[in-house]
Amino acid sequence: MSVAYVQTFELYLDDDRYAVPTLHLVPADNTHAVLQFARRMIDESVHHRGVEICVSGERIDGLGTFAVRRALTDRPDPA
Repeated sequence: MSVAYVQTFELYLDDDRYAVPTLHLVPADNTHAVLQFARRMIDESVHHRGVEICVSGERIDGLGTFAVRRALTDRPDPA
């Protein structure tokens, strides 16, 4: 008998109707399951532009607008 270890993943949903991403806490037993959930979140509305996936505050992946994460040093200097 094996016991599944469930983690709580933090999903930040980029929705074009809001100024900041919306946090969703999703329990899952593996990264593959939470990635499938994140893809469904994007597909369920034309307003959903991306999802960033974190666990314990550490980024593990991103889809859509969160697919590439730029470092603060990569941003242009305000003139």
